[in-house]
Amino acid sequence: MKLKNLIIFTLFTSIVFANPVILEVKQKIISVNGKSVKVSTIEQPDGTWGYWGKLGESFDVIVRNKLAESTMIHWHGLILPNNQDGVAGVTNSEINPGKEFHFNFPLQQSGSYWMHSHDGMQLQDMIAAPLIIETPEDAKYQQVVVMFQDYSSKSANQVLKGLQANNSDNMGHMNHDDMHGMKMDGMDMGDMDDMQDINDVKYDAYLTNYHDNLKPQITQVKPGTSVKLRFINSASASNFWINLGKLKGTLVAVDGSPIKPIAGSKFQLAMGQRSDIIVDIPKVSADFPILGQVEGIKSQTGLMLTSKSKSSVQKLANNANSAAPALNYNEELQLHSSDPIAFGKVDHTYKIKLTGDMNKYTWQMNGETWPNITPPKVNYGDTVTFEFDNQTMMSHPMHLHGYNFKVVSINGKKIDGALRDTILVMPHSKVTVEFKADHKGKWMLHCHTLYHMHAGMMTYIDVE
Repeated sequence: MKLKNLIIFTLFTSIVFANPVILEVKQKIISVNGKSVKVSTIEQPDGTWGYWGKLGESFDVIVRNKLAESTMIHWHGLILPNNQDGVAGVTNSEINPGKEFHFNFPLQQSGSYWMHSHDGMQLQDMIAAPLIIETPEDAKYQQVVVMFQDYSSKSANQVLKGLQANNSDNMGHMNHDDMHGMKMDGMDMGDMDDMQDINDVKYDAYLTNYHDNLKPQITQVKPGTSVKLRFINSASASNFWINLGKLKGTLVAVDGSPIKPIAGSKFQLAMGQRSDIIVDIPKVSADFPILGQVEGIKSQTGLMLTSKSKSSVQKLANNANSAAPALNYNEELQLHSSDPIAFGKVDHTYKIKLTGDMNKYTWQMNGETWPNITPPKVNYGDTVTFEFDNQTMMSHPMHLHGYNFKVVSINGKKIDGALRDTILVMPHSKVTVEFKADHKGKWMLHCHTLYHMHAGMMTYIDVE
């Protein structure tokens, strides 16, 4: 009996008095196009990238700033207290160089999330990392994070100034040959070249987990096993098509929330979004490239799964054979939450017009440009809908902090959609989402295209 009590006490004290996880925001050297370049990252002192936790645990984390500039880290997709959300100048003060901040709150969700700087335009410096919350079910799988990134040798400020000056070096990958024959919402893109702009930033390279295609990450897998691929789009200004190549996958969750499974080999992934895809490794010895192709162009990135003792493929092609189409609503219309969600009668509907001027490179929500905004006031406990009306020629991945919302309508078509925290609103289209305003505070609502956000497409909702 004494031994049993001792064991219980030991387990209790190990949980209650467990040491916080240390996350260091720091620089690192990586190889891009054969050159050593300096970027930033978020790592634990032992080199672990990001954070892996379990449902029901406390998120007990100390962020230490080892950069030469101030920073603040946002926990993208997590439901959490407002004063832990990590938005510099709104919910939290910056963490100065050499200083630290202690975050501590219960983990209410499971799934694939991520962390990134929400201070200025530091996301372009790749201050980001995975944030994975596991369940016992995950023990059945080998888990592999696949985080897509876009790299520019220019600073974020240089890129933005170039966009605002209509600098042709930064503007548009797209030309007539790229656009011809693409389809968007059932329309022939060859007849609507002027109706959509796809990419407005030209990047030096696209990376996966900080690796370029000359030296891709190669991950060993066992024949006949199942692997859970946790895709995260941490890019600043690039949407991707996931391409599983020879493998067939089952999409089982988006933005951390489970869905009714969808089988396929190609899936869509907008900025800020996550997708969990389970693949079965054949009982053969082979290489299996897992790729992400940027919408609208040929550029691609990825990693290699191999069931060989040593992969015979040491690099990946920088370009696919043809340009990828623009992302569309086809996949979103098929997504349905696996958990029945009913928020109740809608108490208030907010219409949110997304507008912009590509020549001046300014972006607005309801005619307002951050920081000159009038935040919507939301009553605590209300069921709320946001009706996004994109009146621009570019898509906008709209992200709401601190909440999961349900996608309930696309272009007037009612759907029993997925739970998300980031929804891609296509050019000249409308999307309606719904959520319960049950967390008080100032919650950011913004486009997750970094340069759209910092050119004005950002606000917050005030839940009180």
